[in-house]
Amino acid sequence: MDVDQVDVDKIAETIARALVKRTVLPPYEELSHLHKMLLEHVKTLMPLAEKQIDRLNRGTVAWYEKRSRLNTIPHEMAQGLGSGLKSADWHVRSMGYTCQFLLDNAGLARERDR
Repeated sequence: MDVDQVDVDKIAETIARALVKRTVLPPYEELSHLHKMLLEHVKTLMPLAEKQIDRLNRGTVAWYEKRSRLNTIPHEMAQGLGSGLKSADWHVRSMGYTCQFLLDNAGLARERDR
């Protein structure tokens, strides 16, 4: 997907929904829907973030930290929500942080600041 086709506002809204502080856990179906949206955003942002991170000087601490984080994302995506509300909420929150990392490193900040 091209940078111009990414709906940064929609992604940011989904991230905000995933990271909101909850006093009561939402229904599993709502978490499942949010999880599906986050997975789609990860699939959109991952190649863009990889491209930006691979432009960093290899061997630097910044490159290593970001590259290591990228390498964990496919494993996180494969985990699924789990069977309970607490595990589903935890996983959605974790995916929200992952999407935020990808958004921050996808080279879209300049597009968002216009």
